[in-house]
Amino acid sequence: MTWRNHETTGKVNKVWTKSPQEMLDYCLEIDKANGLHKTEDYSPAFYIGKSLSYIREVYEQYVGLDSLSEVEQIENGYYKLEIE
Repeated sequence: MTWRNHETTGKVNKVWTKSPQEMLDYCLEIDKANGLHKTEDYSPAFYIGKSLSYIREVYEQYVGLDSLSEVEQIENGYYKLEIE
């Protein structure tokens, strides 16, 4: 067994778990479920050309991420803990 100095190895980080496609699919699903997909601002075509940061912002609003504590965000699978 090799001894490691754990003082100099990685640290624990909170890492986002949702792929861009998962976030977009969820946004489209919610838009459709709420009947919004028929309006211009919520149609699937509206998302064409939007940045990943925009998709993530909409996704976070739709799931209410800002209303969850850090612990809840991890427990609900939005983030996971990884050692660097």
